[in-house]
Amino acid sequence: MEENSDFFQSLETALQNYRNSLEKNELRQLKEQFRFFHQSFQSLYDILIRKGLLVEDPYKDELKISEVTTPPSGPMKESEKKDVISQRLSVYDSILEFLNNYYQFNLDYITLPNVKQLVDIVTYIKWNSFSETSGNLNTKVLAEIVNRIPAGQEDLSSNIIQDSIRQLEKKSKLILSILKKITNYQRERYKYEFRLQMLNAMQFKPQALEERRGDVIKAIKAKFNQYMPHTPYYPELIEEVLDEESGPGSAQRKMDTLKKLEVEKVQKENNKPKSFKPLLLEAYRILASGSTPLEQAIQKLKYNAGVIENRKLTFSEKFRRWVLNMVQKKGENRIYEIEYIDQKTAMPKTMRINFDAFADEAFKKSRVIAAMGNRMSPTYQKLEQSSEDRLFKILSSTIEEIQNYLVKLPALDTYFKSETPRAQRTFIKGIKIEITALKNAVVKANQKKHEYVANKEEEEQLKKLGVKTGE
Repeated sequence: MEENSDFFQSLETALQNYRNSLEKNELRQLKEQFRFFHQSFQSLYDILIRKGLLVEDPYKDELKISEVTTPPSGPMKESEKKDVISQRLSVYDSILEFLNNYYQFNLDYITLPNVKQLVDIVTYIKWNSFSETSGNLNTKVLAEIVNRIPAGQEDLSSNIIQDSIRQLEKKSKLILSILKKITNYQRERYKYEFRLQMLNAMQFKPQALEERRGDVIKAIKAKFNQYMPHTPYYPELIEEVLDEESGPGSAQRKMDTLKKLEVEKVQKENNKPKSFKPLLLEAYRILASGSTPLEQAIQKLKYNAGVIENRKLTFSEKFRRWVLNMVQKKGENRIYEIEYIDQKTAMPKTMRINFDAFADEAFKKSRVIAAMGNRMSPTYQKLEQSSEDRLFKILSSTIEEIQNYLVKLPALDTYFKSETPRAQRTFIKGIKIEITALKNAVVKANQKKHEYVANKEEEEQLKKLGVKTGE
């Protein structure tokens, strides 16, 4: 009995230490990794929507998620594959958004059934075996859709998609490794509670546990709801407890249980400043998703400029164009006077814009921000080697440049629509979708930037209070 008492106390201490470690380290990482996981999925999902390879769900905003559940995985007709997988991934995206915004990342909530639910969510698509030959139907269909992007013709989109898939595989492995630790804790916690609430109270003799196991289990089942109400009955965990309490090898099994709960001791340099560089690099990758819509917007505006330049001109317009050609060094440059709303004063203003120079500059910038988010590019690799201060400055200036484009792009869009004769307006291409996508990229990248600033400010406050921070 004294041996059992010593083991129970050791188990209690080991569980508490293991819980403290999970709450201090793994739970914070779990929440962070789920956020990265969702961001990578959104990058993939948004491109497939823009390419028309998936169908956008018009009722997505009306879907109300109140708990984490797994979307359907059943069979689908060949003719309905695109619509069905689009609907499933739309729901999947909403569930991930709910999980990141409202889920309770604490050990009292992430019970064994909830751990299983999180595992099912992470493995809904088999990112570690993402191919058209996958045995998982959703994975197979999504891989088929991804592979429809022609190689060599959509280098930027392909790079973002492949990078997103790599990140999803990487993040899913990290999440599953953390969930495995939480599972280990919850199993041993369950066994501890069973010992505390039931086994000790029923006072089975060691001989009965060994020789009359069937009768013991029947007695436990009969009284389980009385001693442990609102608790699921896990027969395999009950068997483990009984094996640890009786029979040959029981002492070794107890030692093995305590060993599983040992907390890994990681040497940390507390004086080494914590790096928030991953937040900034994540902002660059998010910003890169705006490169394609920016490029597409410029292409459409150049087409619109061609439409308006080739229309039938009035005498005054011909005279004005002749004067401009005389003044400008390059006659091909097109100067447009556009109207926009000043963000600081909210008042309308006008500006003269050299359209050709603007289009060339914006096109080059789209290529630059694409490279900034592509892990395989030399530009990204240089960013990885840069200091946090330099990364922050480049990010801030890049966001500011794109925000400047977001003033001029809508103004040019309005200009072409208003200046084109009514008979030719059907030829003008709108850029509302591209502007929205670019704005979303800037907003999300800005959120990461502000998160970085908040973390740095918190670190500075802790230093002033004399609290050491470290990696």
